[in-house]
Amino acid sequence: MNVTVSTDITPLITKENNPIRSVTKPIVFYAIWNTTAGNDRSLSLPGQNTGTYWPGEPPQTALDGNLNTEYSDHEIQHSKVNRSFSCSFVWLHSKNSPPRDPNTIPIECSNNKESDLVFGTSWTKIYDGDAGLAKNPGRRAYGGTQTISNNSLSFTSYRILITSKRGKHNCVSYSEFEMIGRFPD
Repeated sequence: MNVTVSTDITPLITKENNPIRSVTKPIVFYAIWNTTAGNDRSLSLPGQNTGTYWPGEPPQTALDGNLNTEYSDHEIQHSKVNRSFSCSFVWLHSKNSPPRDPNTIPIECSNNKESDLVFGTSWTKIYDGDAGLAKNPGRRAYGGTQTISNNSLSFTSYRILITSKRGKHNCVSYSEFEMIGRFPD
């Protein structure tokens, strides 16, 4: 899947201002599965089995700025953004089913060309830990903002892998995922 989404939700942070959600950057979002940090990946397609995402809840809904939509995946996902420095991130809970909430994640980055992103060796891990949803703030609510402390470089692609979820369920769901950072001039 190669979907371009207009992202007026892409957050921006600088020393001069507070985070804003009005920057428009094109994003290509791929649903992937069958991978771990540093390893090769497989594309995920719509369906209801392992390695698929719910047909009515596609990956681009995680970046559409609509708090009433959600992305449900039977495995993990990857998103590509324009070159940016990522400083932190925040998740928005899905509309139902707390056991589906992401719990732990690694975030990997790359400046390699798109055709190389299938290979695990293309990625550099910049975060591995809590997704910020350990405390359940309720449905359709933002979790805690998590800081990425060791990322001072600019990357063109980010891969977010969900390694555990809150409870036992056959998929993971969330309404939005926002990376908060700054875009170089």
